[in-house]
Amino acid sequence: MRVGFIGSGRIGGNLARLLVAGGHDVVLSANHPDGPKRLALELGQRAAAMSPLDAIAASDVVVIAVWWEGFPDIARDYGAALAGKIVIDPSNPLSERDGKIVPLAIPDGLTSPQYQLRRLGGDVRLVRTFGDRLAPDLLADGQRGQNGGERSEMRYWSDDPSAAEIVRPLIRDAGFTPIDGGALADSTNAGE
Repeated sequence: MRVGFIGSGRIGGNLARLLVAGGHDVVLSANHPDGPKRLALELGQRAAAMSPLDAIAASDVVVIAVWWEGFPDIARDYGAALAGKIVIDPSNPLSERDGKIVPLAIPDGLTSPQYQLRRLGGDVRLVRTFGDRLAPDLLADGQRGQNGGERSEMRYWSDDPSAAEIVRPLIRDAGFTPIDGGALADSTNAGE
């Protein structure tokens, strides 16, 4: 499968590493193209760096690996291109202020992925997963599972069963045991 990334930093970069090791192709993009280009060189032939719009168009599934507060910009800039796409959301309602991670309030009594789906538009086929651990732990846990060690559980939530069906093998190939957490309304955020 070809997985596109908008954002190739800590979470996005480590998930891309796991998916390439699991046999998938990745298309990396970000606002600043230098990071995706460096990561694509590191990952080799299974990786390419493109503009976000090209990455969306070239991918079967798109991971939006940006800070939670970045979703309005993603929706504004790429919302039309994301319509109908399966989108993985690993984001958590957190921000960085003065070098510290701070929680953000989610409006309207929604869960984080419900709110992100509202931002992106109802045509997006959202699956929330890969957001339950810090980036170094994501990589270490995934590599352990890929190398025959104990597999950690990775929960996923979605209101679109067919999108979840497509994402489940990606979770397995990244080195985890997929666990159905239910609908987006049932989702929890990291640290809860």
